[in-house]
Amino acid sequence: MSAVRIIPAGLSQFSLALLFAGTAEAAFTKYPYVQNLTDSSAVVRWETSTAAPGLVQYGFSSGYGFEVSHSTPDTVHELTLSGLVADTVYHYRVISEPDTSPDAQFSTIASPDRPFRLIVYADTHGDSTTQQTVVNRMNLVEPRPGLLVHCGDVTASGTLDEYRVFFNVERPLLCRTPFFPCLGNHDLGSITNWRRFFCLPGNERWYSVRYGNAAFHCLDDSSSYAPGSEQYEWFLSELLADSANPNIRHVFVWFHYPPYTTNQAYTGNMRARQYLCPLFERFGIRVCFNGHVHAYEHSLVSGVHYITTGGGGAALATGWNAAQPWTVYRQATYHFTLLDIRGDTVFSRGIKPDGTVFDSFAIVASHTWLTTGPVSYLSVSGPTALPLPAAQQVRISFRLSEPEHIELVLFNPSGRQVAALLDQMLQPGEHTVTWKPAGVTPGQYFCVLRTKSGALRRKSGHWWPGYSVVRVVLAR
Repeated sequence: MSAVRIIPAGLSQFSLALLFAGTAEAAFTKYPYVQNLTDSSAVVRWETSTAAPGLVQYGFSSGYGFEVSHSTPDTVHELTLSGLVADTVYHYRVISEPDTSPDAQFSTIASPDRPFRLIVYADTHGDSTTQQTVVNRMNLVEPRPGLLVHCGDVTASGTLDEYRVFFNVERPLLCRTPFFPCLGNHDLGSITNWRRFFCLPGNERWYSVRYGNAAFHCLDDSSSYAPGSEQYEWFLSELLADSANPNIRHVFVWFHYPPYTTNQAYTGNMRARQYLCPLFERFGIRVCFNGHVHAYEHSLVSGVHYITTGGGGAALATGWNAAQPWTVYRQATYHFTLLDIRGDTVFSRGIKPDGTVFDSFAIVASHTWLTTGPVSYLSVSGPTALPLPAAQQVRISFRLSEPEHIELVLFNPSGRQVAALLDQMLQPGEHTVTWKPAGVTPGQYFCVLRTKSGALRRKSGHWWPGYSVVRVVLAR
């Protein structure tokens, strides 16, 4: 590619005349898609049937205002949009004469104080018709996600024809949402084509993306991540950097082979359990996302959620072995995972092509904030012996300094709601609510008290047998 030059849009017609003078006709074989979003730049890629120069117009509206181009004829085009502003919607279109793409929009990286969402999915190889049903539902998600994260096996073997199908099906998503895939075993069929069609950070096999108040780390199963290896040392340094960054409140990881699965067609990734999972636990990884297993499976191990989200289009693996102590939910269904990050809280939902939501859960972060607002304290007391006597109750008390609408909800450690205790307007003063935990497994739970001004969360070490409450968290 020739050097990129940025010119004012006012020179558009003149520059286009020079750029495309005497070139052969070109037609899009891959429409524009967004790659490698950074704090101040993004890459736009596309492909044409014949060699031609390329140009991208971009700006804050469909009037654009900036251009970047290459003058050397080529069929695979890659141009970097620079000088981008965070938290901003940009319009863009590409031109390779005689074709001009429709106007498209994408959002730049969210600032640490802004809520955002992303879609995670995997295993889109196989049946393009089924893949299309998943993409159609993804395309209906509003507000739109800021990132697309793919956990591997984009195609069956990496051929040009397979990539052509993938880009045709995914076109409405890829033109407006930066796409970040990891290598799956099927993608290894052609690393040449992988590098041809994707522009990713780092060495394009393992890399990091920091977006909003979160860090996302892509790992490569086909390269060593044993201690002392290049990938392991890189990953450890990234996790240490996250820990030192006050803007990073959540850390996520994705790679192809899941450490934990109960599916009959697959086995768990023991190498990841040995080398990676201890790091996940040490650094408080919120969720590890994987593919490979053509189904959905949610596991919870030592505080880390493992989500296998391999329902992107490949033939489903419907057989299951016995559930394990770490099994939270599993279903052989086509789907994608929608993740919402709002301050200290992560919300995850599995969504089927028909819009059905399944395995919806929340993760409450462990950061301690000062308690302010109308709720001056929140206390929990409960049974201290097992088995629980039939009459035992948990008492949740709080004081209001002013009238406030209160919602009081209990969640288990995997984020599932186990009880809704209160939803009403209350007057100032002391209030106590009782909960009889009949049929509830002893363990750790979250008491969440929501107000219009925020949410007080109190987490017990164990309500039984006999641990006191650990912390109070205020999140807005």
